[in-house]
Amino acid sequence: MNVSVIGLGLIGGSYALSLKKRYEDLTIYGWDENLQNLEKAQELGLVDETCNSSADAISKSTWILLAIPVNAIEDHLPELLSTLSEGQILVDFGSTKKSICEAVADHPKRAQFIAAHPISGTEYSGPEAAFDSLFEDKVMIVCEEERSDRSFIDRFRKQCKTLGMSTTYLTADEHDIHLAYVSHLSHVISFGLSRTVLEKEEDENKILDLAGSGFASTVRLAKSSPEMWTPIFLKNRTAVLESLDSYLSKISEFRSLLNDEDKEGITNYLRESRAIRKILD
Repeated sequence: MNVSVIGLGLIGGSYALSLKKRYEDLTIYGWDENLQNLEKAQELGLVDETCNSSADAISKSTWILLAIPVNAIEDHLPELLSTLSEGQILVDFGSTKKSICEAVADHPKRAQFIAAHPISGTEYSGPEAAFDSLFEDKVMIVCEEERSDRSFIDRFRKQCKTLGMSTTYLTADEHDIHLAYVSHLSHVISFGLSRTVLEKEEDENKILDLAGSGFASTVRLAKSSPEMWTPIFLKNRTAVLESLDSYLSKISEFRSLLNDEDKEGITNYLRESRAIRKILD
């Protein structure tokens, strides 16, 4: 089996390593616009061979995986899809789905495209951040599966299972709304907390001295790539704004309770918030 991975950062690189770990008789081809990433990916063994372009990568494989920023996926997907031959499968791993699916809604080769999103990642980026167990016990979301060739969907689901992933199916709208609340909002909050602390604490040594595990875990996501997250926020702007308004409403509620020294109200607010344990546990 030949697989081409376009975009060799954390997600693309980790998917390549995960496939290499679990499949024999497999050749991974890679392409990345960032030539340093491309060279590093080959040096680290993420890919077996590098390609000269995305078109070159597509020509070499049955499976083509797109792990590039969401704005780039939307811009290039129609053209890339047009180059596919019969039997080739193009899968994108973008963190937003509505605008991507709309970009190829009427494409004559829409059935050869799978709109997917692995719910996995870390705050690190680049080929050096890739590792072969990133997707174990994680979820792969597939959107608009009814518009993809059923045999391709079945093969992709089996591939995900081999990598240790379960698969769930959503509409593109459902995906973007849910991810705005459980992923995109978390990053907004983390970036905001980081900026708040950095503006208040000019002496970074003081931050390190006083920061506990709570601060470290909450602000961890602020180490994520701005180049990746800016397009995500913009492409999912409506849903992110909705989630942000909801969050600000809850923060305003807590601020009022604290301002009024409402001990019982604060306790109830915190107690109700702890109900998240039932989900996370």
